[in-house]
Amino acid sequence: MGKADIMQAPTSDIVVHAGAHCCGAEEYQRFLGANRAALTAAGYDLAYPGRGGAPGGTFDCGFPEPRHQGIALDAIVGAIATALADLGAEGRGLILSEHDLAGHMASLLAGRFYPVALKRAEALRQALGRPVDRLVVAIRPYEDLFACAWRRFALDRQMEPFAEYVPAMAGFSGGWTETVTALRDGLEAGRVTVLVGPQHPLDLMAHLVPGLRLADPVVLPEAPAITDSAIAMIQRHYGQGARFAPGQRDRILAFHATQPQVAPETGFAATQLTALRARYAEDLDRLAGLAGVELVAGAVSAVAAE
Repeated sequence: MGKADIMQAPTSDIVVHAGAHCCGAEEYQRFLGANRAALTAAGYDLAYPGRGGAPGGTFDCGFPEPRHQGIALDAIVGAIATALADLGAEGRGLILSEHDLAGHMASLLAGRFYPVALKRAEALRQALGRPVDRLVVAIRPYEDLFACAWRRFALDRQMEPFAEYVPAMAGFSGGWTETVTALRDGLEAGRVTVLVGPQHPLDLMAHLVPGLRLADPVVLPEAPAITDSAIAMIQRHYGQGARFAPGQRDRILAFHATQPQVAPETGFAATQLTALRARYAEDLDRLAGLAGVELVAGAVSAVAAE
């Protein structure tokens, strides 16, 4: 494990990475899991790290199921508070990363853009017992997010063709501005950073905990890209009623990630694609104007790695 080189004294700040889907959250959580010892030595407790990181390197205090579906908010708050009870003690910081904080990925396919983000953020805020000092959210263009969400589901089950989801996704309700606002307000976040595009874990860490440097960070290999050809093979497999042997699906992904690919279609009609891109551009402008929100594009990994 890498050693921590602390550029400022550790604080009891609570920093939250609200990892939207397909925006690098899983990779960052693996990074946290792999660097748990160094981060703990630096004075930071971790919640929700891991996601396939180092063996024994996970800690999951996730929201109980079903999430906000007929369960009293107090019961949910109590369950989260119990899981977090031994973390973020006085004199220690808390890094919390949750890829589902804003809501389920399934809502995206139905054209509902994280409709319960505020309620879920409020539950976490109550469980923490204090406002969040810093919130970091990574976002990406709508057409990329929707396509990625469908592919993620297609890895695990037989899915209807992407085109069947297009009408709902093209006319989706909500959006990045509403989601970031809900998370900011629900968590009562003191500072909010919105990162445009999936980020390298070191970039994300530099924004989440700016004063922390890891002298020898463990950076795990990136997961293979989910290609259209791999999805097609996986869907044929499911369509035949077959199941995957352990590791078989991962080998399919790894193989196809090295093969030439035809330029992927967006799946949206030209008018729909134009509207989605215009809506994303408008949201970037709106986010840049939100109180307490800093919009950041570009990478800082060279600085983070120093």
